[in-house]
Order: sequence, then C-alpha cells, then structure tokens
Amino acid sequence: MDATRGPFTLLLRSWELSLRSDNKSAETIRSYLRSANLFADYLTDPPPPAKDSGQEPVDAVDDAVDIKRAHVQGFVVHEIARTSASSARSRFLGVQAWLKWMVAEEEIDRSPAEGVKAPQVEDPEVPILTTDQLQTLLKSVAGREFPEVRDRAMILLWLDSGVRLSEVVNRTLEDVDLDMQVLHVMGKGSRGRAVPYGTKTAQAVDRYIRLRAKHPYGKTVEHLWIGQKTKKPLTVSGAGKLLARRSEACGLGRIHPHQFRHTFAHMWLAAGGTETDLMRITGWKSRSMVDRYARSAGAERAREQHRKLSPGDRL
Repeated sequence: MDATRGPFTLLLRSWELSLRSDNKSAETIRSYLRSANLFADYLTDPPPPAKDSGQEPVDAVDDAVDIKRAHVQGFVVHEIARTSASSARSRFLGVQAWLKWMVAEEEIDRSPAEGVKAPQVEDPEVPILTTDQLQTLLKSVAGREFPEVRDRAMILLWLDSGVRLSEVVNRTLEDVDLDMQVLHVMGKGSRGRAVPYGTKTAQAVDRYIRLRAKHPYGKTVEHLWIGQKTKKPLTVSGAGKLLARRSEACGLGRIHPHQFRHTFAHMWLAAGGTETDLMRITGWKSRSMVDRYARSAGAERAREQHRKLSPGDRL
C-alpha cells in the first residue's frame, strides 16, 4: 500500500517500517495502514458531522500534536455511518495502534485515543455446514481431473484441521508432512504451528501432490496450490472465489472458507473434544475465542447434551 497522506506522509511511512520491523503479518500491516490512511484523510479534511449525531464539527489539522480526542471520536462515528460498526471497530483499533506508536516515538505526548472505547459489535452467529451440505460439496469434487483433485484436498484441509483460509492457501510443498499427517502453517502474529489432519484428508492431499508432480510447472513452483494450466500460485482471494463457485454450482449457495473453521469447532466440541486441544489446533491464545466460535450451533450441542444428561429422564 502506498502510505502517503499529505502532511502525515512521513509518519505513515515510518510506522509502516516499524510494523515490518516488528514482523507483523502482511494482512495486519495492510489493515493498519488502511485505517491510518483513512484517519489521515479525515484529519486533513474532516466532513461535517451528521445533524442527528450530536457532535460538534472538528477543525482540520496538519500536525500530529494537534490531534484531539474529538478527532478520534468523530472519525469513529464517521466510519460507522459510512460502513458499519464492525468495520469502524477495525479502523479504530488501527488508529489506536498508530497513535500509540507516535507516543513511543515521542511524536506526541499522549494518545488522543486514550479513553475512547471501540464500537460495540455483536458478532453474528456464523452458520455451520451440515453433514448433508458437506457430502454434497465433496461429491462435486470427486473427479480425477486436476481441478477436482486440488479442490477436494483444499476443502478437506479446511474442514479437517480448522485452519484459516490464508493458512491453507499460503503453503509450500515443504509445509506438508504426510507421514505425521500435519500441515505446518503460519498464523496470526507470525506464530507457526503444526496442524493435524485425518487419514482421508491425507489421502486427498497425497493424490493431489502426485497429480501436481505431473503438472507442467509442478517441479518449478514451490507453492502448494497452483492453477490447472499456469505456474501462478492460487491466491487467497482466488481460493475464496473458487469455493464460492463450487458451492453455488451444487445448489448450496455461497459458502465462505471461514465457515469450515466454525464447523470444525462445532464438530470438535460436539464430539467431546476439549477446549484446550481446540485452542492448540486452531492457534487461539484466548479462551474467549472458543466462546466466540462455540456460539455457532451452540443451542444444538446444548440440546444434544440435555438428551444425554436430562435429570427427568434419569428418575
């Protein structure tokens, strides 16, 4: 991203350098810089507040020392109106990080974001995929041509290991260990982990790797996932679109790869898997993430447990 926004150009570029030096992930850097650039635009040309917002207009500024708390609050309100509370929350966190960096670099004495709360967002319950849906999807990639074999291996990895979209896509051949049945991934915060998968998934990945070896570029491209007739690696956005086309073609509507992560968490907990092991596999550091993902089909699991533990039925 070209981090240039008028009078804040140097600060944006210096912060980008700091983020790279801290080994932040490419996605984190992209998101943070997007937030900071939007805030810089707001600072240099703040739009008038909506009539029903109850906010006073703020002055444009061209120096970090002149940024006030009202600028941060006004920016958040503006982003909520322009996009959504969820998006505004993400933008606020990026701006908060940028201002905190300015304090550490002694560009400003105190962060104007102090005391400003991030917008409250109610996480929607992500629909899990049913057994029938999964079987229908897998039947659509049961062929032996390159696209079907590749897509089946990818779909099973998403489902069987609960990994994120990018964690599956951004892999090389060396990241696959078929003997130990683990996929070596790099998660958020550049934290690596070995994610296990089952025998059926191992067979699907093995079949793809063998077919990949016969690909015209199979021996010259290190990326695990490649196109049918090209040496270009499959991208994160390309994989998402690929899954959407597959799911829509077999009448399931648009399925997003992240639904597999929620489905994995649901099936793991429903089968009696422990929260600690779930956190280790998925790469979560906070148990609140278990609660967040467990909301998907949580009522279904509660009903099933009640059938087993019903006090009335034990009388």
